Amino acid sequence: MTPNERSFRLSLVVATLGRTEELSRLFRSLAEQNGSDFEVIVVDQNEDDRLLDIVAPFSRTLEIVHLKTSRKGVCRARNLGAAQARGEWLMFPDDDCWYPADLLERYFRLTDRMPAAFYCGRATNAAGSTIMGQFETEATTIDRSNVWTTLIEWMLLVRRSAFAATGGFDEKIGPGSGTPWGAYEIQDLALTLIERGETGYYDPSLFGHHPEDGCDQTVPENIAKIRRYSAGLGYVMRKHRFGAARFLPRLLRPMAGIAIHALTLRPAMARRSQQILIGRWDGWRTSAGAMQPAQDILTYEH
Repeated sequence: MTPNERSFRLSLVVATLGRTEELSRLFRSLAEQNGSDFEVIVVDQNEDDRLLDIVAPFSRTLEIVHLKTSRKGVCRARNLGAAQARGEWLMFPDDDCWYPADLLERYFRLTDRMPAAFYCGRATNAAGSTIMGQFETEATTIDRSNVWTTLIEWMLLVRRSAFAATGGFDEKIGPGSGTPWGAYEIQDLALTLIERGETGYYDPSLFGHHPEDGCDQTVPENIAKIRRYSAGLGYVMRKHRFGAARFLPRLLRPMAGIAIHALTLRPAMARRSQQILIGRWDGWRTSAGAMQPAQDILTYEH
């Protein structure tokens, strides 16, 4: 950063592909925040210019940097945006999430009260009910035992220097990565931070909003999606040296699901449980061969 370049307390990096109105809703929620010491970095993976008319009106009230990239993958986009960030802290909003007007202010109060390298809250629907998995009900330090119940990508607040020191998000994980490992990139990042001696803190009173997934979970494309997500879990658990005793229960539950759904004559749900089982095992099995030395410094091709 040059001496004359403006700095911010926070940079919000938004990876986006295919959405327009949802992005407008996110921008509206950011424009309504209590405080304005932040920039919004939009990493646009669309091949067309559909976002120009979305970004332009909000550029009058928000500090927006609009980056175009041909490299697909949500983690590649997040890393690209983070490399351009001028904020002390980073957040990575989904392009279809939105935030309460006091969220950023409350995060900053938490950083003053409970010093840590990263923080997270929980996911809720528009009515405030918890969605997108199970979350701890009490505030707690984030550690290896609870990374599965304290983290969601678009609620993460992380110090930019700590993020850079890890090498950023593992670009082999997540939607659009081009690999079998379709999720759990946030747990991977948090585990790397913890392994480097950093502290994380979770507070369920901090929450953002996201649409609920009302899709039929038994159609082939959604079963394929859950298999990719499940493979991400196996990959991350083995990458971070969770032993067989910790991983085995992750296989037993879908095995039980296969049996229960078969006995209750729900073959589509049995197939779904089968693909969760196969995905988790494949992620675990293939993880060791994919490991590469971690980067010391966050660098990207532009």
